[in-house]
Amino acid sequence: MKITSFLILIPALLTGCASLMPLEDGLTPFKGEPINHLFSVIGFPDDIELIDNEITYRYQITKNHTDLVTKTERATGLEGQDPLIAKTMMQPTQVNVECELTVITDTHKTIKRWRYKEAYKGCTPYREKLANFESR
Repeated sequence: MKITSFLILIPALLTGCASLMPLEDGLTPFKGEPINHLFSVIGFPDDIELIDNEITYRYQITKNHTDLVTKTERATGLEGQDPLIAKTMMQPTQVNVECELTVITDTHKTIKRWRYKEAYKGCTPYREKLANFESR
């Protein structure tokens, strides 16, 4: 019974993740706005630094996580009457989840631009917060 429920739940979880907007789309409405507007949506940064008349706000997420990852393994045998060469299955796997979001403002704290690096859906918490803000 647990396995059946789990198999039914997997597609629902995957489609839920697929519907999130790209981080770029969520941040675009904040360009030219005061940084405080972004703070009210995604929270306060981990680090703030003044560099060459620009203020850099750095957000960072780093954690290890177990997630279902599609893996393909070589297999031998038959599937019906056809030879089976490989099988694909979802397996729990340890992954490193990382996101580094940097938002840059002028000295008046108006958002000018941003950049981000992401490993294995690491910026998803920010995407979710931005999506919730957009749906209001």
